[in-house]
Amino acid sequence: MSIVETFNGYIETTQDSLLVLEACRRCLLPKISRRLQEKERKLVRSGSVFVFDEKDSGIKRWTDGLVWSPSRILGNFLIYRELDKRIPKRKRALVDSGHTRLRSNSADQSTTDRHKERQLVGSLSDAYNFKEDGLIKKTMSLIVDGTPLHLISYYHPEDVVARKLRTPSAVPELVNLEISPELLVRQNFRIPPVVEPDQYAQPYYQTSSGYTAGTFSFFVFSIIERYLQLIFVF
Repeated sequence: MSIVETFNGYIETTQDSLLVLEACRRCLLPKISRRLQEKERKLVRSGSVFVFDEKDSGIKRWTDGLVWSPSRILGNFLIYRELDKRIPKRKRALVDSGHTRLRSNSADQSTTDRHKERQLVGSLSDAYNFKEDGLIKKTMSLIVDGTPLHLISYYHPEDVVARKLRTPSAVPELVNLEISPELLVRQNFRIPPVVEPDQYAQPYYQTSSGYTAGTFSFFVFSIIERYLQLIFVF
């Protein structure tokens, strides 16, 4: 059975992730059923999004054939940058020190520009030999009914800036999905979604293009999440 990507676009916020995961639960979008074979790794490109759960797929560790930097936390996500090769440890420390001084004295990059850059590429320094025009990998993992569920997304920052990649929140077939309570367990998030309980005291919200009572809390959360991502990038 051939593998197809779950979604094509840019996962910007936690809301985007939850919309894709909910669509997978409803079989509106396909999950990955097995590990990518070598010939299928060409599917890994800017805009590719893959979702899999460890129980059904048997995948314990996602592999794509690319070389990645260590991860950095960005809100509820982990961010990785594609590498050509690693610089030796001693040289890495020297480059990192010099790079820090250079950036602190830079007058041609505003604070706002640096924040925007961090939202897209994370906070790793140039001590790593990043691949020119390399991909960014952005991931999120949840525990749903006792099973790890993973979302893996890839993008070129230039494609995001140029708005070549749509977000799930901009897709009419996805934006109005009601997110299942199983996906909203607070322990799964560093920045938990703010949701309203329904009549059965279950976590609940329904996304919408309008800011109705059922969506306002998560709309506010999305704004807060973007703000915290600008400030707290680890």
